[in-house]
Amino acid sequence: MIRHPNITQLLDILETENSYYLVMELCPGGNLMHKIYEKKRLEEAEARRYIRQLISAVEHLHRAGVVHRNADSAESLIGDSTVRSK
Repeated sequence: MIRHPNITQLLDILETENSYYLVMELCPGGNLMHKIYEKKRLEEAEARRYIRQLISAVEHLHRAGVVHRNADSAESLIGDSTVRSK
């Protein structure tokens, strides 16, 4: 299992007769795209912090041999003031 402070944790997998459900860590801040639309713009320091966190997460995935094919602001969730990639 991949563990990193900027990657949303998979907590459980549930299976029914017709479906699978992934139980993920709660990130109450919504996604980064929504935050940008809501604020109209991010301060440079805030944008820099989020970009560093996303780069750290993607770098960790690549070192583990995982390619994230959809790393964008809609897929980036905000937890406790940190951004997490789904």
